[in-house]
Amino acid sequence: MNEKFDAKDKPDLEIRPFAESDFEALGAFYDAAVKDRRLVFWWVGEQDNWPNVFGAFEQGRLVGKGQVEVLAIMPPESGASARHRIFFNIKTLPERAADAELLGALYARVHARALELKRELPAAHGAMLCFGNYAEETANTDYFAGRGGFAPLNKQFLMRRELDGGKAQPIETRELPDGYAWRAFDKLTDEQKEQYLALDREIWPETTIGPKRLEDMMHQPGWRLLQIEADGEPAASLMYWIEEEDTGEIDEVFVREPHRRRGLASALLARALEEIRAAGCSEAELDVETLNDSALRTYTSAGFRIVTEEQRYGVEL
Repeated sequence: MNEKFDAKDKPDLEIRPFAESDFEALGAFYDAAVKDRRLVFWWVGEQDNWPNVFGAFEQGRLVGKGQVEVLAIMPPESGASARHRIFFNIKTLPERAADAELLGALYARVHARALELKRELPAAHGAMLCFGNYAEETANTDYFAGRGGFAPLNKQFLMRRELDGGKAQPIETRELPDGYAWRAFDKLTDEQKEQYLALDREIWPETTIGPKRLEDMMHQPGWRLLQIEADGEPAASLMYWIEEEDTGEIDEVFVREPHRRRGLASALLARALEEIRAAGCSEAELDVETLNDSALRTYTSAGFRIVTEEQRYGVEL
């Protein structure tokens, strides 16, 4: 983003890192910001994250908030084109949604912090600065997407499926084709973790989850990895766990290239949904990242419906 902003442009505006004394102002800001609209709104997290959070204050009132976070760290063995992903989130009061000076001033602080975070990441790969907004957040998206070289990355859809009740679509049983077999894991050895991460890099070389994210997933309650194998080698995979409020979370659904278009993804989803329902859950959720909406067909045919659509953009940092 090419604009330069100076504090003199808004003498009553103070932008500073979040502090414990700001929680009351944050609560009022959140209530006003989300009233009658849906936003991708990040909470400030624990105290060690507050250096990544910036509040914009006018006469003690919080009028805007910026936040930045490293969401993906590329391991050294990733391809040369892989980039660390640093995301930012900037939100204002509704009446300030088109305030270019406020948005620009917050972005200047967030961008500077992103550069600091980049210097702490492994130097083998560059970094992208990214943001994501719900489809209806047009003013915020238009401001950032129209400046500084931000280009579309993908769309992320939150999808949900009911498992019980009159509205729940029956779970269709899926038999595996000849030559394929099931394997399930409730924990992974160190060797199996490395094997899984290698598979993940094969499928998503630009956005591999990395060992930390894998460990975080494995520590979720009820975590399980389902795999379909061919000749003893993984052909397709997904993992799920149980969130609070009896929701099954499905993630990391993939089918390797030689085994696609054989119904393996549908078989994985059907088995996962049956197991999640047997665990007492009333619904299941998953996130889908895609640039092609047709990739949603497998999930809609399995009974999932789109709840939210998030549009993501990025630029080389």
